Amino acid sequence: MKSYGYFSIRLFIVSVGINYIWEMAQMPLYEGMSFQNLISWLLCFRASLGDGIIILAIWATGFVVFHRIDWYRRINLKSVFVLVTSGVLIASVIEIHALNIGRWSYSSLMPLVSPWEVGLTPLLQLIVLPVLMMYIAGQWNRKKGATESEAH
Repeated sequence: MKSYGYFSIRLFIVSVGINYIWEMAQMPLYEGMSFQNLISWLLCFRASLGDGIIILAIWATGFVVFHRIDWYRRINLKSVFVLVTSGVLIASVIEIHALNIGRWSYSSLMPLVSPWEVGLTPLLQLIVLPVLMMYIAGQWNRKKGATESEAH
C-alpha cells in the first residue's frame, strides 16, 4: 500500500478519536444533548465518524493542490488558505443545512458567528483541529516507517 494509503487510514483513526472528544465537549452547546443520555454519546460518535471523513477531504484537497502527503507541514500562506477555506466552507455548509432542516439546534450557550448565525465551535473545529490531526497521523506514519515524501 502506498504511504498515502497508510497515512489516510491513520488520519481517519486519529480524526475520529480527537473529534469524538471535541463533540463530547461541545455537547452542552446543542439542544437536547445530555451527558447522562447514551443516545447523546452515540450521536457524538456518529458525528465524529463524519468528521473523520471531512478531515480526509480537507487533507485530500491539499494533497491535490500541493502533490505532497505532508503538505500540511509546510505552513505558508497557500497551505493556511487551503486549511482555513476548506474548513470554513465545509463547516458552514453543514451547519446551515442541518439548522435549516432541523437536524439539530443550538442551545443558548452556543456563540454564533454572523452573518450566517452558525455556531463558533463547529467552525473552530474544522479550522483548528485538521492540522493537529494531520501532524499526529504524520508522526504515527513516520514511526511505522511509511515515507512522507512527494507523491508520484
